[in-house]
Amino acid sequence: MKKALKILKKVLIGFVIFLFVVMIASFIAIKVVVTKDFVATKIEDNINGRVEIKDISVPIWAAFSGITIDGFKIGYRDAEVAKPMAERTAMKGEVIGFKKFNFQVAIGALLTSFGKKFELKSLLFTEPVAHIVLGANGGNNLQPLLTKPKTKDELKKEAEEAALKKDEDKKAAAKRAAEEKEKAAAAKKEAAKPFDFRDLPTQIKMGKIGIEGGLFTVNIQSAGQTIKLSRVNVLLRDILIDPKDLVNKNHVGLTTQFDLELQESKAGGVKSFKIMYDLQGGIMPINPKTGGPAESVTLTMGLKQGSFVTGLAIFDKLKDKTEMLNKAGIKLNFLQDTQTLSKDAYATIFYAGGVITLKEPPALVTNDFEFRLTKEDYINIKSMDHHFRGDLSLAQKHTKQIESDLDKNIALAVGPALEAVPAGAVRDQLKTSLAPEKIRASLLQPAMKNGLVTLGIDSSARVSAPIVKVTQPQFPDLKTMLANELNKAMGDLKGMAMAQLNALKAKMMGEINAYKDKAMGEATKQLDNAKGQATAAVDNAKGQAQAEADRQKAAAQAEADRQKAAAEAEAQRKIQEEARKNIPGVPGF
Repeated sequence: MKKALKILKKVLIGFVIFLFVVMIASFIAIKVVVTKDFVATKIEDNINGRVEIKDISVPIWAAFSGITIDGFKIGYRDAEVAKPMAERTAMKGEVIGFKKFNFQVAIGALLTSFGKKFELKSLLFTEPVAHIVLGANGGNNLQPLLTKPKTKDELKKEAEEAALKKDEDKKAAAKRAAEEKEKAAAAKKEAAKPFDFRDLPTQIKMGKIGIEGGLFTVNIQSAGQTIKLSRVNVLLRDILIDPKDLVNKNHVGLTTQFDLELQESKAGGVKSFKIMYDLQGGIMPINPKTGGPAESVTLTMGLKQGSFVTGLAIFDKLKDKTEMLNKAGIKLNFLQDTQTLSKDAYATIFYAGGVITLKEPPALVTNDFEFRLTKEDYINIKSMDHHFRGDLSLAQKHTKQIESDLDKNIALAVGPALEAVPAGAVRDQLKTSLAPEKIRASLLQPAMKNGLVTLGIDSSARVSAPIVKVTQPQFPDLKTMLANELNKAMGDLKGMAMAQLNALKAKMMGEINAYKDKAMGEATKQLDNAKGQATAAVDNAKGQAQAEADRQKAAAQAEADRQKAAAEAEAQRKIQEEARKNIPGVPGF
C-alpha cells in the first residue's frame, strides 16, 4: 500500500512538473511568436487590407487561460502596411473589427483525457463591428478587402497558364469526363456513408462561444436599404456533446439578443422597422438516432417592448383594400403607419427546413390594436411566404371612433325619412325605432368581443405582397341594412298610424256613447219629470173634478133637497090650505 502511494505521489509530482514546463514553454513560445506585428503581417499577407491591433495579452498561464487580443480592426489597404505597427497612424472607418477577442482551451482536461475530452472555456468576440455593402450589380465590399493581393510572380504565372490553357482544354475536358464517369460508376456500387457524429472519439465541452455587444450594418444598394444590427449578443453556452452518450449529453444553450433596424426601404413589404429580439433556450444539436445534425429545433423567442415596424404591407392592405370592412362602412385609416409594441411578445417556435412555425403564438399589442396569432401559423424565411391568422382587437379609442362614425352615417341616411313624417307621436315612435345607436349596435354585434371591435384576420402569400382577408364576422352591407330597417320602420309606421286611428275612433265612439248615455239619461229624467208632472196634473185635475163633482152633487143634492123641501112645503101648504078650506076654524090650517 505504501509503495503504491509513493508511486502515485511521484506520478503526481511529475505531472505537476510537466504541466509547469508546458505552461512556461507555451508562454515563452507564444510571447515570442505572437506579437502585434506578427499577427498583423500574417493577416495582411493574405488579404488586400490593413490590420490594426491595439494589444495582445499573453499571461504566463496563457496555455490555460487563453490569449486576449484587444482593439482588432481590418480596413482597406493603404501605405501604412509598410510600417511597423507602432509607427502606423490610427485607422479610421474600419470595415471589420472587435474590441476584444479571447480564446481559452482547458489544456488540462485535453491532456489528462489523452485527447478524448476537448473543453473550450471561452471563444468570445467582444463588441465586434462590421460595415458591409452589397453592391447593386452584385459583389460586396469584403471581396476586394479579403482577397489576397497577387505578386508579380503570380501574375506572370497566370499569363503563362492562360497561354497553355487552350492546348490543355481538350485534354482536361476528356480527363474530367473520364473521372466523372468513374465517380458515377463508384457511386452506383456504394453510396457514400453520411457523417455520423457518434464515430468521433472526443467529448466536447464548451463554456461560452460567440459575440457580445456587436454592431453590424448591411447596405443593400439594389433595394435602397440599410440594415443595422446593434447590441448583438449571440452566445452558445454550457455546451456538452458526448458522441458515446448523445441521449444524455447532447445540449447547447443558446442566447440571442439584438436590435435589428431597417432605416428606409424602397422595396415592398415594409418601409422601416426596429426589432428588439430576445431568445433564450437550449437545443439538442445532434440527432441521437442518426448521429447527424438535428433537423429541427424548438425555442422560446420574444420581441421586446419598443420594437416597431413602419409601412407593413399587411396593414396597408387591411386599411385600404378590405372589401368586407368597406361594405360595413368601417374604415381603418386611423391605424398608424408605424406600429410599436407596447408590451413584450413571447412565443414558442418550431424551426425546420427554413420554416418557423408557431407552437405557442404571441400576442402583439400596440396602441392601435392587439393581434393574437394562431397555433401552426408560419413564415418561410427562405421564400418569405407566410400564413398568419388571428383576432385583431382594435383599441378602445378606435372602437369608440368606429361607433361614432357609424352613428353619424346612419343618422344621415335615416334623417330624410324622419323629416317626411309629420311631427307627433308617430314620428317620435319612428325616431326611436330608427335610432342610430340601435342600428349600429345590431351591425357591430357579431364583431364585439370584450367591448372591442374584433376582426378575424387571414394573411397569406409573400410578406411583401400579402393577400389579406377579414374572415369574421360577416358584416351585412350597410346600405342594404339601412334600406331593410327603413322598410321595416315604414311597415311599423302604417301599423302605428292604424293603431292610432283605431284608438282615436274608439275614443270618439266612447265619447259618442257617453254623450248618448248622458242624453238618454237626461231625456229619461225629463220624461220621468214630465210623467210625474202629468200624473200630478191628472191627479190634481181629477181631484178638482171630483171636488167639483162632489160640489155639484152636493149642490144638486141641496137643490134637490131644497126643491124637495120646497115641494114638500108646497105640498104641506096646499094640504094645509086644502085643510083650511075643508076644515075651517082649525088652527094651523
